[in-house]
Order: sequence, then C-alpha cells, then structure tokens
Amino acid sequence: MKIRIKNTLYLFLVMLLAGSCDWLEVSPSNEVNEEDLFAKGSGYRNALNGIYLNMSDNSLYGRNLSYGFIEVLGHQYLPEHLKNTGSYYKTYQFLYDDTDVKSFISAMWSKGYNVIASCNNLIHNISEADAMLFDGVEMEKNMIWGEALALRALMHFELLRMFAPSMEVDDGKAYIPYVDEYPVITTTYYTNAEILKKIEADFKEARRLVAMCDVEQHPEWMQYDVRMRGDGVTTDLPDDVFYAFRGYRMNYYAITAWMARMYMWAKDYDAAFSCSEEVINSTYKDRAYFDFINSAELSKDKKDSKSLIFTISHNNVLTDEYKPFTNNGSENLFLFNKDDIYDEELEKKEDVRGKDEMLTLVTGASYCSRKYLIEEGTIGYDMIPMLRLSELYYIVGEYYARNNQLDKAGAALDVVRHARGLMLALPEPSSLDAFYKEMIKEMRKELIGEGQLYFLYKRLNMKEPFDMDEKNVNFVFEHPENEDI
Repeated sequence: MKIRIKNTLYLFLVMLLAGSCDWLEVSPSNEVNEEDLFAKGSGYRNALNGIYLNMSDNSLYGRNLSYGFIEVLGHQYLPEHLKNTGSYYKTYQFLYDDTDVKSFISAMWSKGYNVIASCNNLIHNISEADAMLFDGVEMEKNMIWGEALALRALMHFELLRMFAPSMEVDDGKAYIPYVDEYPVITTTYYTNAEILKKIEADFKEARRLVAMCDVEQHPEWMQYDVRMRGDGVTTDLPDDVFYAFRGYRMNYYAITAWMARMYMWAKDYDAAFSCSEEVINSTYKDRAYFDFINSAELSKDKKDSKSLIFTISHNNVLTDEYKPFTNNGSENLFLFNKDDIYDEELEKKEDVRGKDEMLTLVTGASYCSRKYLIEEGTIGYDMIPMLRLSELYYIVGEYYARNNQLDKAGAALDVVRHARGLMLALPEPSSLDAFYKEMIKEMRKELIGEGQLYFLYKRLNMKEPFDMDEKNVNFVFEHPENEDI
C-alpha cells in the first residue's frame, strides 16, 4: 500500500514588524487571518508545511545552499565554465563586495530570517494551544512544536556558518542575532559561543518533543519505506498522510544528526560522536533505520534515499531548475573534471559514483553530476538532500583520527567506500592530516551538489585547497547593507 503526498497550501499570516527588520517578517503566498489560521489543528499543519516549502526556495536550499552558490564557493566546479563577468564567477573569486554577489548573500540572510520568523510565529501560537485541537492530540502538538523549534535552530546554525567565523578562529565578537520571539521589536547580536548554546537548547527541546512520535509511540513510521516513500506493510502506515514521510521532516534522528553537525562546528567532538553513533545504530525490530543502497542499484536511486536522514522537497520541478547549469552553451555550467575527483584507476573502475549513470560528459573533459537530473515522478526527483548517513561516518572517522585511533578512522571511511563499490580497504591514515585528505576526496564524490565542502574547509580554516592566493579566501559573509539593525 502507498500513501500519496497531498499538496498543501502556503498558509501564512502577514504581520508587519516594528522598525526596519524586513527580514523578520513572515511573507506568505496566501494571506489569512491569524486567529482563523490557528483556530484549528489543520492551521498549524499548514503553517509548518509552509515553512518547509519556504526553505526550498532557490535563495536557500532550492539552489544557493545546495548545488549553487555555496558549491561554487567551495570550488567544486571549474571556473572556466562560469561566465567571467557573471555572479557565479565573482562568487568563485570571493568577491563579496560585488553587487551581484551581494544579492546572493542578501537573499540568504533575508530568507533565512524570514523562515525563523515563521517558526517563531508558529511556536508562539502552538505553545498556548489546547492539545485537543489536533487530530493526534498531544503527540501531534508536540511533533509540530518540536519541528518548528528544530527548524529555528537549523536556520540560525546555517546563518552562523555563513556570517560568523568558525570556532577555529573565533574572536569572541557578536555576529548575528538569535531571534526567538514573535513579533520582534529589537534584536540582540550574540557571539559564536552564545549562539551555539541557544541552538543546542532548541535542538534538545525539539528532540524531546518529537520523540513522543518517532521513538515512543510510532517508531514504525521511521522505517525507510514509510518515511521516504509512504509505502510498506499496511499495519505500519499511518492513517493520516500528515504523519507519513518523516524523512521529509525534522524527525528525531534528523535533529540528532543535525546536532552532530552542530557539535563538530562547536568543536565538541565527543558530543558529535555520540549523536552520530545514536543515529547510525538506530534500529526497528533489529533492522537499521538508515543504510546505504546496494551499489548496483545507485543508478536507479541517484540520491540514495535509503541513506538520507533528512531531505526537503523542491517547490518547483528540481530537474528543470538544475538543467540550465548542465546544458552546453549556457553562460554558467556547474562542471568538474572527473580525473580531479576520481584520481586512481581503481576508483574510476569500481566507484559507482563515477559511472556514466551518475555523471554526464558535457564538454571536453568536464562532467556534471546527474544527482538533480532525475525524471519527474521517479524516486528522488524532488529531493534536496539535507543530511545523510555518510556524513555521520565522516564525523565518526574524524573523531577517531583526532584521538589517534587511525585504524578506526580509516574503517569509518571504508564503510561509505564499500557501499559505493570500492571494496579494497584504505591504507591506515598516517596522521590527522592524511585522514582529512582521504575524507575530502570522499566528500567531493559523495556530497557533490549538497553544499557541505565549503563548510568543511571553513570549519577547519583550511585554505590550501583553493586554487588562489590564500589571503583572498574569505570565510565570513558581510551583512547586507540595508538590513543591519
């Protein structure tokens, strides 16, 4: 039996906030009266669904923070295929003062805080709502409340990663506001450490709330077929489609995995390891919730939906959005040299991520990923990967490498490599730096188009991989000029 995803309306309230904080307004596509919206449980559902749809906008994960701006900044793509007077080429050069690049940065700041405002509006209302409004009573109320808290934390974390220095070079200054009220009159900017504490607190409370559904009452809904496909044994399927497709939502394990990512940024490697292990080892009836697809099947499920812990659905046809960046003759092409990534003959022969089914030769020796060239209606066509199992193995590997357990560090990388067809084990890394070299090679293959390579370089303050003078590599975005408070 299969549940079909129902279309939901963007239902948000337009509320003008005081002062010049335009980026802290809720910007709906349909105006409704707030009292009416939150008079029924369905209104809370619509508000939450609208937040996820807002996140899939091209200014955020629909492009900029997935295969677009942030991947260009991480030098995943070849600059010779970017128009040399265009915005992406200037992004590649870290020209944050350029008007075109400023437009990217301003859009991410504005949309990010807009998402946060929507979360705060929902949190403000649901915290006072009677559980009897909801079809799922307390479980549903906690689920929606927890997801809104988690999305608020997630979005603040992304803004921190963009607009503040990493903890590796933290200077103790305040860089961004943490906005947790609605409506907002004034905002306070906080330091990295303060922001991370607030993010951690929101994630912890969010995880406690959604645990009622995902861990305590309905762990069966987290099985792969149910959470990603709305399919499976009839007795395991929820009666209401709103409870299905937990893989497209900030479920308990997605929050835990995002906490692992956050703890790595905070340099709390023990906590990151603990969170990663919890997700990796999570099971239902002795079957792992998260696993890798058989390597021979990857070409049929190019995003490996089995290993996705959290994804969101693009609000347009994702293939149509991505295709112009892969068509020979376009001004900007998101292409890479296959030999730069698959630099050994064994990799070229055995690694399924480098096969013709996964890559397309566009021009000369330059290829594009087919990760976002999936025919509409087939599995994964709408998915924007947000966090996947392989990243947790990279976190585990780095933890072991930092603790001089280099054999275990290499073994963690091998879990992913074996899943992708590379059965020969890596030689034990000789040092932490040697481990990073192998991990970066893996990330370039595994996470291409997902926006994480740049943030790895920034977290480690690693400027060597950029083919330019290191003094020109700038890891901190400037605040939009018209949106400082």
